[in-house]
Amino acid sequence: MMLPAGMPLRLDDFDRCWPWLEGSLAWSGYPLPDGAVWPTHRKQHVLQRIIEGRAQLWPGDQAVFLTEIIEHPSGLRSQSNWAAGGDLDEIRQMMPSIEAYGRVRGCQRQIGMGRKGWLRVFEGYEELGYRKQKDLLK
Repeated sequence: MMLPAGMPLRLDDFDRCWPWLEGSLAWSGYPLPDGAVWPTHRKQHVLQRIIEGRAQLWPGDQAVFLTEIIEHPSGLRSQSNWAAGGDLDEIRQMMPSIEAYGRVRGCQRQIGMGRKGWLRVFEGYEELGYRKQKDLLK
């Protein structure tokens, strides 16, 4: 079901899962006046981060996660759920493996940005701050 840590990237998995990732990334993009969204990352940017080992792709059968491990200057290590999409039940099933991956790699915490609804889906998570945005082009 899930790509084990250390297994080589399969481009067919990335391509199959891309629509779910693209939808998740669009949520955090910049909405343009014509209704389109200027994303923070395009497909080639995400793929490059995975190839370089700076992001981890977790493809499921009907869902996907994209994670990163952030090493802060203080020594704190955070595993970030960068993007997730697809079937909610499968996303729930995937989370324990993803959390375990972070623990094994010395992460002290799991973080992620997204809609507040994720707080209702996963036990043990709490709201951490608030993300705001101001349109500087208007």
